[in-house]
This record gives sequence, C-alpha cells and structure tokens, in this order.
Amino acid sequence: MKTINIDVNQIEVPPVKVRAGLQKSIKDKGVLVPILVTRKEDGGYVVLDGRRRVTAAREAGIELVPAILLEGGGPEVTILAHATRSENPISELCAIQEMVMQGMSEEEIAREGYTSIQRIRKLAKLNRLHPSLRKEVEEGKIAPGVAFQAARLPMEQQKRLLEAEKITGRAVREAQSARKQEALPDLAELIKQEPATFDEFIEQLSAGTLQQMLFDLPPDESRFDVWRHKLMQALAQLEVVRTTAHVLRF
Repeated sequence: MKTINIDVNQIEVPPVKVRAGLQKSIKDKGVLVPILVTRKEDGGYVVLDGRRRVTAAREAGIELVPAILLEGGGPEVTILAHATRSENPISELCAIQEMVMQGMSEEEIAREGYTSIQRIRKLAKLNRLHPSLRKEVEEGKIAPGVAFQAARLPMEQQKRLLEAEKITGRAVREAQSARKQEALPDLAELIKQEPATFDEFIEQLSAGTLQQMLFDLPPDESRFDVWRHKLMQALAQLEVVRTTAHVLRF
C-alpha cells in the first residue's frame, strides 16, 4: 500500500449526499484523511472508502485528494476495504458478498477475525430490503437499526415506507402495526378452516425458501433443532424428486 495524490476526475464514485459539516471542512482545509482506492482495469480508480470526501472535494473545486492505493486484488483487498466501511451495513454486506464471490466461505471470513458468522447472517437479512430503501441506507439516510427493522416488512409495506418524508424507527413501527391491522379481518375467516400441518406447509416451499429458513434459524439454540431437522428432511426430499425427474428425462 502507498499514499498518492489522485485527480478527483479519475475516481469513479456513485452519487452520494454530503453533510454540510463535511462540505465546509473540506472546503476550508481540504481532504485530511486519505481515501481508499484500487485501480480499474481500463484506467482510473474505484473508491472503496471515502465517497463523500471525493464528492465534497469536487463540489469545493479541489482537484487532488490523498489516497491509499491498494494494489492487486483478492479477498485481502476486500477485507481491508470492509474494515474501513463497517459503519455502513450495506457497504459491509457488499464487502462480504465480494469475499464470498472470491471463494471465501462464511466460516473462512469469520476465522480471519473480521466479523462473526452471526453478523454475516444478520447482514444477509438486508438483502430483503427494497432497492430504494437499500440505496438510502447505503447513502446514510436511514439508520442501520431502522434498516434491519424495515427488512422484516413485506415488500408492499416497504414500498409504503418510501412515501414517508423521513424513514425512522417510528415510521417502521407504524408500518408493522398497519400490517397487523390489515391481517386481522382475514384471520377470523381463516380460523374457521382446518389449518394445514407444518409438514404440509413445508412441502409447498421451494428449495431456495427452505434454505433461507434454515439460514435464518439461530445456529446455537437447541430448541430449534426439531424444526431444523424437518427443513433438512424437506430439502433432501426435494433433491430426490429433482434427481428422479432428471433420470426420467434421459
């Protein structure tokens, strides 16, 4: 690694909102903390950490910014970038996903000591966020705690959240309450019918859904072992059916 001065026009950075305090500081004193970049194959640089500093420098008319250049690639580069961006859960999630794409398992990432498996699995829940909400979390417009709450909502409720002037914990709780109220009229009618058993229910689920349910179960709580076993049985049965269908086609 080495620190160099880079022309801001050579740095690829997505649009972000910059706080007024940061804008004033960079306009008055320049960029004091180096950004983190890596080289693009076709020239220029990609910013790994410091998007707001780059944006503020451009708006202030500053041409050169100090940067730590990460040479090479692979998991090590991603891990280092992740370590500097962990204050944003979406950035953290993206870094973990990059590590997985580069061949690292959850266990390997945790073994390196950069985060825990529990944290990895918690971050994975943010994949359920509506793309617009996800973008606002990444830009720092939605607090991390609120993001995890919003990710539990159905997609339709998440879309309604986007209508709020500001997405706060209170707005999410109101959406959760509205969801429960909407479900109440149907519940009275449903309980008149004979409900499906748990086994009948999981037989209707896809392999991807079953795997996600397994993924979401607390890994260290034995009281979920029975349900974990049932889900694994259902997955195994789906695999038998898929293999049989494949053989019959040939």
